Amino acid sequence: MTAASRPRPAHVHIQSRECDPEILKRLAGAAYFPERLLGSAIIDTVCRSDGDLLYVAAPRVLDADEQVGYYLGLLGADCGEARGRVRIVSLDDAGSRWLSEKVLDAENPQAAQVRAAIRAFLNDRQRAGADVRLCYFEPSAPLERYARELGVPGDQPHSSHIPLGSKHTGRRIFAEVGVPVPDGSPAPCDTLHGLAEEVARMVRAGHRTVVIKLDDPASGAGLGNALLDLDDVEPSLGADADDATLVRRLLDVLPRATLVDTNITWDDYVRTLERTGAVVEEWIQDDTLRSPSFQGRITDAAEAEAVSTHDQVLANHGQSYVGCRFPASAEYRHTLIDYGLRIGRALRDRGVERGDYGVDFLARRTGDSWQLLGCEINLRSTGTKHAFGMVTGLLGTRTTPDGRLVVSGPAPHGGPGEQERVYEASDSIMDPRYKGLRPAQLIRAVTRSPLAWDPERATGVVLHMMSPTAEVGKFGAVCIGADQTEAASLMRKLRELADSLAAEPRQGLPVGRSRR
Repeated sequence: MTAASRPRPAHVHIQSRECDPEILKRLAGAAYFPERLLGSAIIDTVCRSDGDLLYVAAPRVLDADEQVGYYLGLLGADCGEARGRVRIVSLDDAGSRWLSEKVLDAENPQAAQVRAAIRAFLNDRQRAGADVRLCYFEPSAPLERYARELGVPGDQPHSSHIPLGSKHTGRRIFAEVGVPVPDGSPAPCDTLHGLAEEVARMVRAGHRTVVIKLDDPASGAGLGNALLDLDDVEPSLGADADDATLVRRLLDVLPRATLVDTNITWDDYVRTLERTGAVVEEWIQDDTLRSPSFQGRITDAAEAEAVSTHDQVLANHGQSYVGCRFPASAEYRHTLIDYGLRIGRALRDRGVERGDYGVDFLARRTGDSWQLLGCEINLRSTGTKHAFGMVTGLLGTRTTPDGRLVVSGPAPHGGPGEQERVYEASDSIMDPRYKGLRPAQLIRAVTRSPLAWDPERATGVVLHMMSPTAEVGKFGAVCIGADQTEAASLMRKLRELADSLAAEPRQGLPVGRSRR
């Protein structure tokens, strides 16, 4: 089938982030996470594919008309014609429940109206012969049931495969496909005493720093980790003690572990450990340490394909994702792609038929080369997806076999040539001073500045996830440059622009939402 004869896409996006709701409560602006893919969905589905988009959000997308017009205008789309192919339906619900629960709430009349709008959209597009799909963020049993009810396919792995994203299963898959991992637990432990025994084993193996990881795919953003540096908390603790004494002393020491999630206590952590289990790994600390990631997809033809690579920007002792740089370093990118595809084929062989997956690694220099260590498998979309989709949609290109993005342009010495594009992205451009800023203000400030996306140069700043700014002073952006120096400069100047915007006198504007 030729591109011209393919049916136009019609996508319903319900980007429900289905990690532990208690964790969502503790992440600033987490209720707005479903908005992250709005821009990339508009650019890909409407501007590039001439399709139709229905995007579901809760709480409401602030300044929705301005945001839609902004994304359509990035590629010079006819805002009259193209705007008619974008519809946003929202619920006034800023609670920490999953978006899928909000949409499928049988007791909420507003949710019933949203479901009716989805049904009408799908019926209309199916009659027109469109390729209709339900798009979501990660495996979701509620959305799978809803997709069956609607009679349309979903685009993520089946929820029965969620356990493949657990920490101990990930370690096993890494080992099976020949990817080295940090020293650690052969199996999860689900009691405090068992945890102390496992840490004791690591101490006897010569490790003085360990990271404890809850064995739960629902513990997102590294918030299920605890860090233990025995040289800091118990310098005299050695491996020369007998087993019972070493375990007893570790039971006294463990409560002094540093929790990445600072909003819970050690007792809270132990209760979760007893429910989910945990693994213990050596905590690698190295001046050269980096955190590259691979993003892949199992295609409809059940093939593993490489989508992108990034070097992650991490906070909270190097445990929590806050941003990324594309592509991952050329020093280890080839190995990163190789390892990522091995994992994808292993997931496929375990029955994963379609959908996104991500693989996180640690990279450390060993002499003149780099060693990659498998860290975690995410059987879902990752925090890099919306930025990458935005950039590839704007550039109208896909990655090369070696993982780069190139665009056509004049060569340095004249004539046609190819130019590489890179980017730096963040969901956490955040400052209390930004509270009260509206998306429309951010859009106006960026589009009127030298930072704005320039389609001719194929460089500039593109905003995303802007609604949280009004409430918590947080927004996201992707900064596209010809090299990492330019991308970093754009990000720095964007922060300076936001600072200056926040310093201007302004009248507080109510966000206008309910806490159902």
